[in-house]
Amino acid sequence: MTHYLKDYIRLCHECSTDRSNVGNMLSIVIPVIQSRAREIREALSDFPCVWLCWQDLERDAVELEQAVAAGLSRCTLEPEQQDLFAA
Repeated sequence: MTHYLKDYIRLCHECSTDRSNVGNMLSIVIPVIQSRAREIREALSDFPCVWLCWQDLERDAVELEQAVAAGLSRCTLEPEQQDLFAA
């Protein structure tokens, strides 16, 4: 997996949930990661699963898909009123 994708995943884990960060993640970063995971999944169909590169690609696809799921759950902000009543 490319270095910049790992940086995006790390950035997501260190997110401060600032509205501008969340907006950038939802509109730019997460769609790029989703696209890359989709490309890898499509490439997997071209290789026999016994090849070592298939296993590496599968691992990368799973990692990216997990990062997307985690990012979407982190970026889903609750309405401010719910935060007030939850306290």
